[in-house]
Amino acid sequence: MSERVFSPSALIAEVNSLLEQGFSGVVVEGEVTNASTSGRGHLYFTLKDEQAQLDCVMWASRAGRLRYDVEDGLAVRALGSLTVYRQRGRFQLVVDELEPQGIGALQLAFEQLKARLDGEGLFAADRKRPLPALPNRVGIVTSPTGAALQDMLNVLRRVPNLEVVLAPTAVQGDGAAASIAEALTRLGASGLVNVVIVGRGGGSLEDLWAFNTEPVARAIAGCAVPVISGVGHEVDFTIADFVADLRATTPTQAAELVASRVEQQIRRLDAARVGLARDLRRVLALARARLDGLEGSRGLARVPQRVQQLRRRVERAERLGPALRTLADRVRSRLGRAEAVLGRLPARVAAGGHRRLLASRRQQMAQLIRGRLGRAATELAAKQRSLDNLSPRRVLERGYSITTLEGSTKPLRDPEETRAGQVLLTRLARGELRSLVADRPTKRRATATPNDRQPTLFGEAESTPGESHGTE
Repeated sequence: MSERVFSPSALIAEVNSLLEQGFSGVVVEGEVTNASTSGRGHLYFTLKDEQAQLDCVMWASRAGRLRYDVEDGLAVRALGSLTVYRQRGRFQLVVDELEPQGIGALQLAFEQLKARLDGEGLFAADRKRPLPALPNRVGIVTSPTGAALQDMLNVLRRVPNLEVVLAPTAVQGDGAAASIAEALTRLGASGLVNVVIVGRGGGSLEDLWAFNTEPVARAIAGCAVPVISGVGHEVDFTIADFVADLRATTPTQAAELVASRVEQQIRRLDAARVGLARDLRRVLALARARLDGLEGSRGLARVPQRVQQLRRRVERAERLGPALRTLADRVRSRLGRAEAVLGRLPARVAAGGHRRLLASRRQQMAQLIRGRLGRAATELAAKQRSLDNLSPRRVLERGYSITTLEGSTKPLRDPEETRAGQVLLTRLARGELRSLVADRPTKRRATATPNDRQPTLFGEAESTPGESHGTE
């Protein structure tokens, strides 16, 4: 019989034709080994089991759609067609779809990216930034048409004067991850806000996948201001939650975190205002009590009379100056007239003893005027010092004090007014003293010897025995 002769390429083409008819759309399960990616994006790997192995290739157009990394040791299920690689004459499986075994592709991609970013330190607690103490402008990265935006705005409207800057973006579908990352970067670098909320409402893992991508994670980590992540519901965790400075379980809670921060500061200001008003009232009441205590002092009661006396003396001293000046003018006038008379006398008389006498009298008159002016100035300064010393504060500065019973503003004049166990309040020039009456006071002496006479507030000896001018 005649034999059919093939060239290697013809035979491989024939075999590929037969394989395409009988082995297209086959499913092969195995463990990945020797995985690598070419410069053009083609994925090459080997599927093996305990007894055999099969070369596989996944062209870049399909490999680029994988959400996870194909790594050695990964158990997968491959769907494709058997062919013979012409250059080497070896079987290979051209893979169209590749699914991990035991775990979904999205979950695998999530775990792989999470482990990689965690290894880089993007989840570290020490890189988390605190929210500003008083945020006044908040940026929101979310869909402009979603219900999550309205929920956040309803909460933020509670805070007066809080500005909101919206960076609208798609939150799911093709291109959503790039759009979210770009909005975060632009908003953080704008200088318009001091905190950013990124989020959306709930959904499936596929719906939330844009927040599980590396571009969004790195945009959050690189944002110039603190970022709050509020994606999905309480049970939903995304990569954005781990990278963000603060995670909120929902978009509404994310807005609550910002609003409560401002409301906390408002409460602190209100408390400070109430405390300040209370302290001012306390100081005012204390000042009034001190003033009431001074009103009852006998020594202070005489102050207006002594001030009036000193004022009259000062007025007299002030009138003394013009009188002295008038006297000096008169003396100068007399001297002038005397000089005119001497000028008309014969030269021998004017050149004699009269001229010397006139010079001596002029010198005496000048000394007399200077002496009187000096004494008047000294007396005036003394009166001014006396008037200043009569100030109530100066009286206290000299060591006097005012003693009252605690809770009363009436000064004590007699120890008989106290009893053991009472608390005394003594006001000094600077501050107050509290003391306790230890025993029943004894009777005062009916009379006083000359040595017992006390000086008054004005330094004079008090003539009436038994009168008190304050508690020292």
